[in-house]
Amino acid sequence: MFKTYFMLAFASAVWGFQPVCVKWLVSEWTPVTLTVVRYAFISFCLFFIVYLREGKNILPPKAIWGRLILMGFFGVLVNNVLQFAGLQYTTVTNCTLISATAPAVTALLAVFLIRERLSVIKWIGIFFSFAGVLAIVSNGSMELIRQIDFNIGDILCFASQVSWAVYCFISLKVMKYISAAATTFWFGLIGGFMTCLYGIVSGTLQVTPLSPVALGSFAYMVFLGGLISLYFYNIGVKMAGPSISAIFLNIMPVVGMVSGAALFNDQIGPIQLVGAAAIIIGVFLTTHHWNRAE
Repeated sequence: MFKTYFMLAFASAVWGFQPVCVKWLVSEWTPVTLTVVRYAFISFCLFFIVYLREGKNILPPKAIWGRLILMGFFGVLVNNVLQFAGLQYTTVTNCTLISATAPAVTALLAVFLIRERLSVIKWIGIFFSFAGVLAIVSNGSMELIRQIDFNIGDILCFASQVSWAVYCFISLKVMKYISAAATTFWFGLIGGFMTCLYGIVSGTLQVTPLSPVALGSFAYMVFLGGLISLYFYNIGVKMAGPSISAIFLNIMPVVGMVSGAALFNDQIGPIQLVGAAAIIIGVFLTTHHWNRAE
């Protein structure tokens, strides 16, 4: 399993730095434009890779088209647009800390989507994870919690993680029929097309020339954060399962916090540290192998 774990760790580390790239890009492109152009490049590259490897087998069976459309909707349109929009209003540090709740969100959704029974320890883990998020989005203010007046960027970033968790469950079923590479190609193509239609209707699809820094950030997101990491993570989900794969996402907040502090002078105060600790403890309790359903 070393190869699988390496792929998961690599993808998570790359995604941990990716909010920095998004922060630079959303000052020049809209979240919709960024999502559409990014997945157009990813899909173009993957088509040749998958076709050379699988030939006519690139076409998915009719039975999974509905799931591929849902993957495109949740994994591309909703997940990317919400996260990219959220980074216009919040810090890189907060975004990556909130992203670390993915395992707890995945475990909670498992109760409703696949009727999984959770142990008491897993429920405690979910509680810790969401308590950590609440501390971060409220900045430790009970008054904000009472008034439900949170940072809109933090809320959008959290909503994107719910969407990603839904995507992971759907992708696991799809990859029983087609390869991880083909899955990545089809959901990216479909999701990018759906996002393009949304951008045309909403008037938010506007492609303009990028500055050198933004162009480099875009290349990072396409090739490292998109093409390579999506493929690696899909293999990880297939080989290790959604819960084990989600453990490696703990790497993201570490990379994100360091990057945000170094490049944007993000303040890492007591609230962020307490929230991060609660989230990581929660993820450990939620995903550790000795947890069993009661």
